[in-house]
Amino acid sequence: MSTVLKYDTVFAYRDFDLQALCRRASALRQGVPCACDPEKRPASGSFNFAIFISFEDGVRWVFRSPTSTTLPLEQEEKLLASEAATLRYLKAHSDIPVPEVYDYCVSSDNDIGIPFILMSEAPGQQLSDVWKSASHSQPGLEAGEKDKILSQLGAITFKLSQLRFDTIGSLFEEAGSFAPKECLSRGHMLDDRYLLEIPRGPFGSETEFYNNLISALSEHAETMPLLPHCFVAPVPTRDEYQSYIQYQNASLLWNDFVCVGDKFDSSKNRLDYVVLADALRDILQKLEPPAVNPGTFPLCHPDLSADNIFVDEDFNITCLIDWAFASSVPDFMLFTMPGLPQYRDELSSEFEMPFIDGFYEVIPKSMDRRTISKYRELWETDKVQVAWKLSRLLTLDSIRDYPLFAAVWEFARGFDQDAGQYFQQQCRLPHYVQLYKEFQKEDIPISEVEKKENDYLGNKVFRKTIARKLTLVSEWNRQYAENKPLSLRNSMFVTSPQLWKWILSFAQDWDDMFDAVGSEIIIEGKAKGGGEREGKEGVMP
Repeated sequence: MSTVLKYDTVFAYRDFDLQALCRRASALRQGVPCACDPEKRPASGSFNFAIFISFEDGVRWVFRSPTSTTLPLEQEEKLLASEAATLRYLKAHSDIPVPEVYDYCVSSDNDIGIPFILMSEAPGQQLSDVWKSASHSQPGLEAGEKDKILSQLGAITFKLSQLRFDTIGSLFEEAGSFAPKECLSRGHMLDDRYLLEIPRGPFGSETEFYNNLISALSEHAETMPLLPHCFVAPVPTRDEYQSYIQYQNASLLWNDFVCVGDKFDSSKNRLDYVVLADALRDILQKLEPPAVNPGTFPLCHPDLSADNIFVDEDFNITCLIDWAFASSVPDFMLFTMPGLPQYRDELSSEFEMPFIDGFYEVIPKSMDRRTISKYRELWETDKVQVAWKLSRLLTLDSIRDYPLFAAVWEFARGFDQDAGQYFQQQCRLPHYVQLYKEFQKEDIPISEVEKKENDYLGNKVFRKTIARKLTLVSEWNRQYAENKPLSLRNSMFVTSPQLWKWILSFAQDWDDMFDAVGSEIIIEGKAKGGGEREGKEGVMP
């Protein structure tokens, strides 16, 4: 007789009273019997797991609870309470399709034994099942079908813009009323930012909110792990390369480069992000982002990715899920395009107009023309694109920080000085030179750096040589040095797809001549250990 491991059961993430859960669910439906398969492993995301409760009449409910593995349980309970309040508020004050919350408890002091939300199942299927990115071999949605979805998302954005509050924060429910309190946005919570000793809101102005996020970014850069963020080395992405093998090779080269010198948490990389934070503060002051109704702030979904959007067979949106980290925000942050298919993916410009048209289609004819004029100002194409990039930088929720900053810089400052020249200028200022010296005191010893390099690269001489040469060319150890000689370059060193492709082309030529590097770099058509394989963006282990 085989033994069923807990990992393969409904209790894979946490122990709880399954019978008490079924009793509670049945009581909420006036005694309709229900059941849950105890040997079915829960579905799970980054922060919660979910199981399905099936009633005899065919209705299914979802039971969600924190996994307590990514964030401390106290923080996950706050997120759960805020998400439940947000869903209830949306049901009561809009027709935006969201799950209905039947019951929730934010502490373990209940008959089930763990915090939970009990809610309706999202009808339809996840958009991610049918969207398909360009990197997938199977065909995805037609352009017209994507247009239809984007138009609906635009309409939902208008509806969110009408749900306004007098402060910026996450919603909580007390005695049937809803109000923004502590801000649980991604920029305040993720990457261990919940540990930072910064004000949490609610914030009474856009300036206060932006300055707080910038302070969080700066403190994050100074004291917390930065992997996979290396400012001058954007992470390669699949759509930049013709084949998966080429992308895989570029990822190897990127991993090698950031490994040499332990670049992620080095003093130089930390200071780059402090300079970034200071630059964003100046940019926001110059931009003066417009507001529709100054002094009030709309509610915003924090992650309109394809995983959180459900559609029917005709591509009508049936439900938006995952409202954890939701909060009210400045108008400038609401008026951005969704990240599709994934949160970090910048929406192709061809889908911007369907989204904006969908927004305007649901505006009541009675709306004041001055308000519509403010909407048009916010929806100007360049501002929309800058808003998306700024929001990713402020929350450090990107894998391509330098390209995002360069685009924002160009929009705010024009062509008087490019972003790389600006950074070169800043690194010579006494304030940053002194800060660099302080950061250097926290750098790990050279012996440990060399051990990390050897543990990762081993005897891969070709790759190690490339990474060290690139590090030398980048002047990595001299960027913020006192009395540093002027560089031969007129801008800072930043890796790019073109650089990795050039190196791979060189490796191909070298392999053709000497047949020497096949075991270190996968050469197109000569892959060691099999053909192409799809995977995630690689980061150093």
